[in-house]
Amino acid sequence: MSLATIAGILLASLLTLLIFSRAFLDTRAFQWSAYALLGMAAGYLAAVILQQVWLPALSPRLQWHSADIVAGLLALFFTGLLGLRLTSRADWQAWSTPVLGLLIGVGGALMLGGAMRAVILPQLAAPYTLNHFAGIPWLHIISVLFATFTTLGVLLYLLPEQTSSFKQDSWSRWLVDGWRLWGYWALMLALGALTASVAGARITLLVDRIRWLLALWLGTS
Repeated sequence: MSLATIAGILLASLLTLLIFSRAFLDTRAFQWSAYALLGMAAGYLAAVILQQVWLPALSPRLQWHSADIVAGLLALFFTGLLGLRLTSRADWQAWSTPVLGLLIGVGGALMLGGAMRAVILPQLAAPYTLNHFAGIPWLHIISVLFATFTTLGVLLYLLPEQTSSFKQDSWSRWLVDGWRLWGYWALMLALGALTASVAGARITLLVDRIRWLLALWLGTS
């Protein structure tokens, strides 16, 4: 085993232990190791952008059209304005505010569009596409109604109570409060299941990391 391999094994083991120490205490060693990992990730991302974006765009063999030149100049101009955010002068930083707002607005619009297509619309259509009881029609109808009732209960719970126009002592108010309560418990159950799945994934990563370290130190597969 070469010296470089041994150094890599020791470094990987040390970083793993330092990151794992966060489970017991927020130490300075954990912060240094986290900053080192974030710095390496940022450096890798910068290298990828330089190799796959900037260098191909600046290649002299690339055929530039007028629209490409205008888009490139605008991108360079906006990047320069955004770079003013790093200065200490407030008047220079003000020039970067519109560019930063445009960047956040476009990113937010893309995220909202993706959430609509991938999450919200499938959730709205899910109660009508359930087919767990294809051979028993009445159970299928009950499951669809129950899923719709639960979905609307969660949405009702997320709405502010001030928007309700029901009287305080009316039966409709009692019905809405019960529906909101059911939506609350359904949301808590969903969040609990999500937390359990995240915890299970973290434990799986821990086991995989331990097996990887044992394979490095003991030479097993």
